Amino acid sequence: MLLLARMKWTPAGQSRAMVDSQDVPASGDGRRPNASVPELVRSLLSDASLLVRKEAELATIEMKAKARKVGVGAALVGSGAVIAFLALATLVACAVIALAIVLPTWAAALIVGVLLLAIAAVLVLVGRARVRTATPLVPRETIDVAKEDIGWLREETERLKTSG
Repeated sequence: MLLLARMKWTPAGQSRAMVDSQDVPASGDGRRPNASVPELVRSLLSDASLLVRKEAELATIEMKAKARKVGVGAALVGSGAVIAFLALATLVACAVIALAIVLPTWAAALIVGVLLLAIAAVLVLVGRARVRTATPLVPRETIDVAKEDIGWLREETERLKTSG
């Protein structure tokens, strides 16, 4: 039976490639000793075509998951930028007030401005870390599985050549 890769979603939302032998029965399962070489080659080509389609589906699923991660990271970076803008506005107001009134008002504005900058820094750092975990935007698991499948196809082709 041909083993097909598919995505399995874990509770954390991470995707993981799993092997499933029940989705589609393979025509070339290696247990056809009386099959002719053309039948085996036809079966191998059919299975390879099916495998390529399933790998493309797997790559699509993996890329969608990575795009979601990038979106969350970008939203956090954007939120941090908005808060940084508010902090800058507060610090500007602080400077104006400091020139107008000597101590109490500007001291309060300075404390608020520094607090907003600290929050912005945390949001930007967390968002940047999220974006980094999702990059590069390459379906690594799918590529690894495809490489394994190519190796399997080569082995099967060699086995058919030597047995036929």
